[in-house]
Amino acid sequence: MAIQQTSYPRRRKRSPRLPWKRGPRAWEIVQRADGILETLNDTRRGFYSLRRTAKLLGISTQPVRDWIRLGQLKRDGPRRQISRTELKRFIYELIRRAEPFDPGNYVDRIEHNRKHPSWPWRKLVMADFTWPKGRDLLTPSELAGLIGCHPSLIIKAIMAGRVSAHRRTPGRWAVTRRSWRRRFF
Repeated sequence: MAIQQTSYPRRRKRSPRLPWKRGPRAWEIVQRADGILETLNDTRRGFYSLRRTAKLLGISTQPVRDWIRLGQLKRDGPRRQISRTELKRFIYELIRRAEPFDPGNYVDRIEHNRKHPSWPWRKLVMADFTWPKGRDLLTPSELAGLIGCHPSLIIKAIMAGRVSAHRRTPGRWAVTRRSWRRRFF
């Protein structure tokens, strides 16, 4: 009796997460690098604990732990502490390679890795529903129930000017059938 050998699909080897591409902390460290390096040079301390390293860098301990786990920052001192030379090397590496991480390019960073760019009103355009008979106005929550989305998406479309609506009361919007069809028919 022959034994069949099943072959599993090979997993693609992932590249390690690089500290300068992961989150805003690396960019914050680069912004304060001169002060951090000056503090490192002024102190006589040769080794830093995890918490003291985080305090020196001005961040929480979690990014430091992540960088240690990923191998970007080495614990080469006694009692698993981080040496001053290792900290300087890491800071210079961040200075050389860190990229700006601000709200201005946040969407670009997300969209850059997608095959198809997102379109925020796609769900509203693709919605296929029949407007209730005898109703000229619907609230965003009623529309969301018909479409199958969250009411906040409809309110965002109203605020962005994609759908014209009027306020029935200070906190309540009303969308007419005509304005909806003009935009999403």
